[in-house]
Amino acid sequence: MTAPSTNIRTPVLEDAPRLGYVHSTCFREVYRDVTPQGFVRSLDPQELTDSWTQIIAYEGNNKFVAEVEGEIVGFSSSGPGRDDEGPRDLELYSIYLLSKHYGSGLGQKLLDAAVGDEPAYLWVAEDNARSQTFYERNGFTADGARRIEDFIGTASFSEIRMRR
Repeated sequence: MTAPSTNIRTPVLEDAPRLGYVHSTCFREVYRDVTPQGFVRSLDPQELTDSWTQIIAYEGNNKFVAEVEGEIVGFSSSGPGRDDEGPRDLELYSIYLLSKHYGSGLGQKLLDAAVGDEPAYLWVAEDNARSQTFYERNGFTADGARRIEDFIGTASFSEIRMRR
């Protein structure tokens, strides 16, 4: 059996609808146990499509999509640190992959595209042990910083900062 073809590339505006779908689906998969169910059900792929249209057009950060057989199944982004006193200049803003592709190596490829082996930091849900383990395998360690991430006043959860 032949392995499916995969690709990591920079997104284009035509990718926004698929990214809206992938983003909302990944968010439901990752955060369904740490946010109120009404919130994860209320995520609108069309609103996220509109956001992705703006994100893709913005040239101030790095954006990548993961494809399997030509279909987008995940994304990552990074850029200048957004914390007032961030521990590194480079921040991993996001990395999401549809759960059916966990263990495929695409998460690693998305991380490598976004930050390579550079010193960087990120914020991850405190209750997301799977992601924390992935980051630890890539040299990140929790540095003791915590914050509450608020999503438009509708949901919040605790995050920890990791850096390498």
